[in-house]
Amino acid sequence: MGLIDLDQLAKGTAKWSNAAPMPDPRNQFGTVTLNGKIYLLGGMHNHDSRQIEQSRVDIYDPQTDTWSRGPDLPAGHSLAEGSTFVNDERIFIVGGMARRGDKRWIDDQVHMLLPSGAWQSFAELPRPLSSPVAAIIGEKLYVGGGSPNGATPQPALWRRGAP
Repeated sequence: MGLIDLDQLAKGTAKWSNAAPMPDPRNQFGTVTLNGKIYLLGGMHNHDSRQIEQSRVDIYDPQTDTWSRGPDLPAGHSLAEGSTFVNDERIFIVGGMARRGDKRWIDDQVHMLLPSGAWQSFAELPRPLSSPVAAIIGEKLYVGGGSPNGATPQPALWRRGAP
């Protein structure tokens, strides 16, 4: 994995440096920062062939340049990059693609990682959505875009009271 100092980038003097490699390289994962650490959530292997969603959560600590394992997602998960975010010390993943064994589906769930380390279902979307965008603004969760079939974008915006 490579790192770059953004303060140095702004000054025009930045150089890439090497960091500890990802323990399980994959793509299409959600990413957030929480308490000074970078979380990689889910993702997939074999993007260009048989896509296999992963339930793995890896946590990078830039202070020690080390990786640790976080609590696995309830199922393999990908294509929720724009709908993975932090709010009030909780990590949310909204919609995306999910997998258990050979069963793969477009997810209709809003998953939430509590500070205790337990995953919990927060809400159900009005329809399954791959690749939506989502955020909590004020006291409401907003979910927009995405695709109910993995190919055709939908124009709807959904909102509900936040936890």
